[in-house]
Formats: sequence, structure tokens, C-alpha cells
Amino acid sequence: MARECTRATRRAWLKQAAALATMVPCSTLLWSGRARASDLSLGDRIKSLYSNQFHFNDRGEPQITVGIVQHVERVTISAAAGLLVLPSGAGGTTIEGGTRFDITLHDGHPAKQRFAVVLEELAGPAMSAIDRAASRWRKLDFDVADHEVGTVFGVGGRVLDNRRVLLVVERHGSEEDARRRAEVLRQRHGALGKLHPIIEQRGHGALRAHDVEHGLRVAADGVLWFASKDGGPITVHGVPLESNGKGPPRVEAREYRGGIYVAVDRRGKLSVANLVSEGDMLSGLVPAEIFASGPMAALEAQAVAARGQLLAKIGTRHLDDPFLLCSEQHCQVYAGRIREHERTNLAVKSTMGAVAMRPSETQLVDTVYSANCGGHSEDNDVVWPSAPDPQLRGRPDPLLKERFAKGIDATNIEAFLRESPRSYSTPEAEVGRQAYRWREVVDPTKLAGQPGINAELGTVRELKVLARGTSGRATGLRVIAERGEVDVLGELRIRRALGGLRSSLFIVERERDASGGIVLTGGGHGHGVGLCQHGAMGMAKAGKTHEEILAHYYRDAKINKLW
Repeated sequence: MARECTRATRRAWLKQAAALATMVPCSTLLWSGRARASDLSLGDRIKSLYSNQFHFNDRGEPQITVGIVQHVERVTISAAAGLLVLPSGAGGTTIEGGTRFDITLHDGHPAKQRFAVVLEELAGPAMSAIDRAASRWRKLDFDVADHEVGTVFGVGGRVLDNRRVLLVVERHGSEEDARRRAEVLRQRHGALGKLHPIIEQRGHGALRAHDVEHGLRVAADGVLWFASKDGGPITVHGVPLESNGKGPPRVEAREYRGGIYVAVDRRGKLSVANLVSEGDMLSGLVPAEIFASGPMAALEAQAVAARGQLLAKIGTRHLDDPFLLCSEQHCQVYAGRIREHERTNLAVKSTMGAVAMRPSETQLVDTVYSANCGGHSEDNDVVWPSAPDPQLRGRPDPLLKERFAKGIDATNIEAFLRESPRSYSTPEAEVGRQAYRWREVVDPTKLAGQPGINAELGTVRELKVLARGTSGRATGLRVIAERGEVDVLGELRIRRALGGLRSSLFIVERERDASGGIVLTGGGHGHGVGLCQHGAMGMAKAGKTHEEILAHYYRDAKINKLW
């Protein structure tokens, strides 16, 4: 019941895609007819929330559903000109209300779901490759099943395909049990170790919307849609802000373009989602990801990267949530109208419909990005459990390509970090330079108990880097303590284990500081895969176009305008 397709339908999908590539106009969804919401049953309306389908609006832009609030008991929304309640969605019954509604849930029930462990992920639906991979795992006595995620859609006579086939094993009723088992299979057999949710019954319950101004009450099962009377923004109250881990959670009211719907989620609570055009979403997303004051070519590169990442992730994430993407860093940071800026709006508009595509021009590049690569970007499979991506290969900054052409390793990493060679990733402002090169002192008495380090180990005596990626980022770290040792594997795991480092690109100094702290000299901020935002700004200041910037960070990618 998640967004997936089994092998029985894969050939039909390919045949239909090939046929529709020659006949669908730019504004048509590849798989879906435009049935009026009032013509759909409740089951169909709920099912549509979990579908990987999306429509194009009258301007020819994709419309995306974005989760902005999750797992709450009560929701409040408002609009200055008043709200329309749409119990059946667009095209169905419309109820005119006041300016503010409170929505509550009655008799909510969580979803019944199980969690499979992903052994391997394969790009595209090629059956021969799937059969070979499945055969390898079956020889290890795994009862392998395959699940297809992602989507395929037609636009402008072109079919775009971001589908992935997951080879999965086992089905656990507990997510925590599944995670533990996934880690065992990752270490013993090299499995990816991701989880794939399989929904057996979706969360359900009765929604009650109360018009605070007029006393009107509207009831519906599962989901309620809302629109503003004048087409203006809708304010969602109580949107959570990023937590620093200290103090109570912080929330604020945020305005969103497009429509809003409230649905029962997998925990049997309420989630709020924004149905918004791709252009409006990027207008609220790009300035949340990069400084709006940056050079225009860098903002344009960021807009193209954000658009590609948005489309590449549709149907591959949040498979058990009633929306396609989230508004947090896990997908991309989307803050609605509150963060819009005229310069980034212009960058989005000037690159409208432009995406980075693989050399075949039938698949999108997963255009991931980070703040500062430290002078050398990283391979995708070093950072995440995934297959090597030819467009996401780590490479040195253009100003460093002669000296560090073969990557960063044990022979040159000290010079790379200590000398801090000038690159496009070196920001002019002091605050930015601290992202390029930094010094961190970690307290050895406080490391035990951090994620991945058992609290029973006691005071840490030594840190040893076991392995590095092509950028020099640590991918394996041995933590030696007074009562044992542990190996921490994975770029993000290492950062978290050491108290939230900017990146895992560091060396451990031989000498300790005066307080006995372990001194780390490091560089970069973030995972380092794909576009380097500070590097893009440096290249733009040097006169590079957004096409030249993207060509460097996404090897062999081609920029195409789709709408």
C-alpha cells in the first residue's frame, strides 16, 4: 500500500511510459486522469494522499504536497480573507467559512505497518540486473522480495524516471527491532541497512473543523482540504522550528501559498500538508538553503539543484506519510512565504523548469548539496548507503585540481587542512571561513554516551581514523576508552558521536589542549556531496555561470528546461 510497484506491473509501466512519451502535453500527469474530487470515494481520496502521482497546474508547473506539521492533536489555520472548506478536495463541495479554523481529531487510530530491511537498491527497472542481485542474496539463504519505489512521468514529450528497486528481506512489526536487525545485516553482509515501510492499514479517524468566527462545524473522515477565499496565503499556526536540543520546542505561525490539507497520519495523529506549485515551493525553499545576498549565478545554481532534488525524491521518501516530501532538512528546508526574497524569487523564475539530467537525458540527477565541501566534494556512496552515482563523484575544487587531483588521503590530508589552500569554497566573511577550516576540542570524559559510543566505556583515551572517503572525510573511527573500544562507521555517525561536528573531514592532533581535550583540525560544513554552496558563490563571483557551476559539481550532467 506504500508508493511501490511490484515486478508484475513493471513491463506494463515501461510500455505505457514509452507510448505516452509521444502524446502527453506538458500539463498532463502521466498516470492519472483528472477525476473531480467529488467523483472519488473516501478510499480513493485517502489513497491519493499516499500516491506518487502529481498534477501540473495551468501554468505548466508540477504541484507538490509538502508535510509542514506532523503528529499533533490539534491544528489551527487562518486566512485574512476567509477560508473555504473542501471536504472532498478541489472540484467537490465547497463550504464558505470565517478567517480561522481549529481542527481536531476524534477516535484516531495509528497505521498498522511492518518494516522490511533493504539489502540492496538498484536504479531503474532492468529485470536482468534485479534477477542477478536477488540471486546473490538468495545464495546467502535470504528470502528476497523486491519493491519498486519512485515515479515516472511525462512532460513535453519526454519521460522522466526516478524509480528504484529495493531488494528487501524480513518484515518486523517494531521499527526499533527492524533498525537493530538492519545494522546486523549491514555489518555482516554489507546490506544497505535502510528500512522500507509496508503499510497494512493506514491511520484513520474523524476530523472536526470548527469555524472560530461563526461557530460553523465541519466533519470528515481521514482528510479535510482548505483554500483561501481570495487565493491569498494561508497561515498555519504552531509550525515547529528547528530544535537546538535545549528548552521546550519552539513554534511559529507561517504563511503558505496554495492549498492546505489536514490528514490522519501513521501515528493516528494529525499532519498538515501544503499543496503548492513547484515554483512557489522553491521561492520559499531556496532562501532557506542559501544566502539571498549571494551572486545571482550561485542562486540560480541553487534553484536548479533544489528543483532537481525535489523531483528526484518524489515517491522515494515518506512512503508511509500522507504527502510526498517534508519541509525539513531530510528533504529540503521549506519555510513558506516567510523566507521569500526578491533575489531568490528571480533566480527561481529565471531558471523555471530547468533541471540537471543524466547523460541519457531520461533520468534526473539527485542534485544534493551541502554548505561547504572544504575544498573537495565527496562520493555519494561514502556518505549514504547507496550505489555509486556517476554524477555524484567527489572532485577537488577547480582551484585545487592540480595539487589534489587524486583526492585527499593519509599522505596529503595534513597539508590540505593545515595550509588551508585558497579555493572557491573559501568564503570572504569570517563567519564563512570558519566553515572552511575549523578547530574543535572534544572532552574525552563526555564522549561515552554519545550516539554510537556505549556509556559504559568511560573516559576516551584515543581516537583513530580507520578509513576516509575521496575528500578525506572520515568514514570509520575507532574510539579507544578506559573500559574498551568501539568502531563508529559512517560519516554522519562519526559527526554525531563526536558531539555534532561540522563535518567528518578532520585529523586528530597528537597534542591535547591545556584542559586535556582531544584537538581536531577540520574543514567543511556538511556531507560534501554534490553542490558546494560556498563553492558555488565563489565560482559565481569569479564570473562562472550557473551552468558552469552545476557542470563542476554534477559530473557529465546536462541542463534541460522541461517546462
